[in-house]
Amino acid sequence: MTQRIELANYKKRSDLRSLLTITAHLGLVFAPVYIAVLTGPSMLWLALWLCFGLLMNGMLNLMHECAHYHVFSERRGSNLLGRWVLGPLLLADFDGYRWRHWEHHTHLGVDGDTKDAYLVDIKGRYLFGLLLRCLTLVEAFRKFGVQTVVYKGRGQEPSKPVILLGRAALVHSLFFASLVLFAGPVAQRPWPKAFMVAALAYSFVYGYGLASITVFAATLRAIAEHQLEEGELSSTGRAALRNFSCGPAARLIFGAYGFAEHASHHCQPGLPYYHLVEVTEELASHDPNFIPKHRYWGELMKLAKQA
Repeated sequence: MTQRIELANYKKRSDLRSLLTITAHLGLVFAPVYIAVLTGPSMLWLALWLCFGLLMNGMLNLMHECAHYHVFSERRGSNLLGRWVLGPLLLADFDGYRWRHWEHHTHLGVDGDTKDAYLVDIKGRYLFGLLLRCLTLVEAFRKFGVQTVVYKGRGQEPSKPVILLGRAALVHSLFFASLVLFAGPVAQRPWPKAFMVAALAYSFVYGYGLASITVFAATLRAIAEHQLEEGELSSTGRAALRNFSCGPAARLIFGAYGFAEHASHHCQPGLPYYHLVEVTEELASHDPNFIPKHRYWGELMKLAKQA
């Protein structure tokens, strides 16, 4: 039996601390895009594209925390961040994501589970196939399509397109304007060239990075968290549940905002991410299945090498 956790013992931290943490993380994630507009097109952009695409997975993790109302003390703070910042930047319907995610919690590993990324086969050459589908944007279009298809017959409608487009237009206009300012006055380029450099960085480093590398990283993360190893038994249908031990790089890319403590989160979804390390220790003292003995890269290599 899972150890009972008293949620009342774990208070939410101050909104100021959360705001400072999120602002610093956003600055780190989007730094490659602004470095691109400052330096101009070069081979460096390939490294910046890869770096941004990997780091942007952390913003998906943050949107997950917003969906659980865990980021700020009041729910409206999480809604504001999710609907007006993260959703538009991730080209996602935040309210639709929240609904799909709760269905994932409710039906983990059984019929009705709205998450299928962890079922993707990465054994041998199939891992290369996944990467190719991500680089050619096939996976991105499939995931964006799921945002509307998943609602059919489930008694819920997605956010109105005009509202989603309005939010996206506002956020992306401000984002692109900031890139033009960095490419122009900050980098001391004439306006026509500044606009061209900003458009290229926005399209390649940000747009293509999000649609290719971020999708790839998010899929690998889901596979590491939930895909069953051959012969592995699970109490959650076709899904495994794992906690991870990871260094700073793996936590930044995959495990940010409590995703490294993924089994603990599924056990205690009412707890904010910053309490999950402590709660994991308590859970693991009663159930060894919660011990963070897995590592992201190691688990992915194991799953990829299965016969």
